[in-house]
Amino acid sequence: MINFRYHIVSLMAVFLALAVGIVLGVTLVSGEANKGLAAQAEQDRRQVQVYRTQLEQQQALSQYRDRWDGQMQGSLIENMLMGQSVAIVAMPGAPSKTVADLRTAVNDAGGTVTATATVTSNVFDATKSETTIASIDQFRQFFNPQSAVSTKVGMLLGHALLSAQGGSTDATQKKMRSVLSDARLAQIDNDSQAQAEVLIIVSATATDPSPGLDTLVQHVEFDLALKQSGRATVLAGPNSSGVDGTDVAQARQEPDSRDTLSTVDVADLPSGVATVIMAAKQQLANGGQGHYGAAASADAPAPQLPIR
Repeated sequence: MINFRYHIVSLMAVFLALAVGIVLGVTLVSGEANKGLAAQAEQDRRQVQVYRTQLEQQQALSQYRDRWDGQMQGSLIENMLMGQSVAIVAMPGAPSKTVADLRTAVNDAGGTVTATATVTSNVFDATKSETTIASIDQFRQFFNPQSAVSTKVGMLLGHALLSAQGGSTDATQKKMRSVLSDARLAQIDNDSQAQAEVLIIVSATATDPSPGLDTLVQHVEFDLALKQSGRATVLAGPNSSGVDGTDVAQARQEPDSRDTLSTVDVADLPSGVATVIMAAKQQLANGGQGHYGAAASADAPAPQLPIR
């Protein structure tokens, strides 16, 4: 998504090139034509300066917003997840910075990250379906045999990481985590032996070209499979530069996910990180659910405060 500052930069380049050309051309003409071109060059120079000033103002305003959001985030979410256990699942292509920012935010909100899982593209690769099924077949009682392969993996990963009642990870769940890691379906970093009640799924940024519809549908079905094992699930999209062709956009279009998952499309911004925490708290507090952020498909910028 191209914003105002990039338009300004483009226009500055055009006017600067025009001004340089006119100045060079002035040396080749004389008389009244020379004076007219010189005046035009001066006018263009002043216009370039105006655009440069506007760009600097936009940059300063953007920096102010980022600093303000960052400063206010801690106060806004303080104690919002007090005592809650949280698992973070990063989908293929999810930015590591967004994952790290959300981990920090969970801690700032009084919660504890029990595990971070990075899902690999193998889960959604049709050419690896037979290998994947062979790896997880020992746990077939935990997933629907009629489901897609990626959905089965989602169900299994949900059982491995989450529990609506919390509690400690048992021997079967530990084995699930080990099998998923060994099969290169998900890299799981265990921060504790506890099961999480809250799940935050971090998706990828918008790409050009965007993933195919089949891939996006698989991602959303995977997210829904994960959700079955916890109390609260938020799909966090680092999509402030564009939401089209992303997991968040697809989740807002599918009837099952739209009425079940909470989504945030600006998780790459400090305000968006805080909104993810607020959306999780909303589900825990009253079972509320919604779609938040800057995109036209969002219900609101953030859940209504106070959240009780």
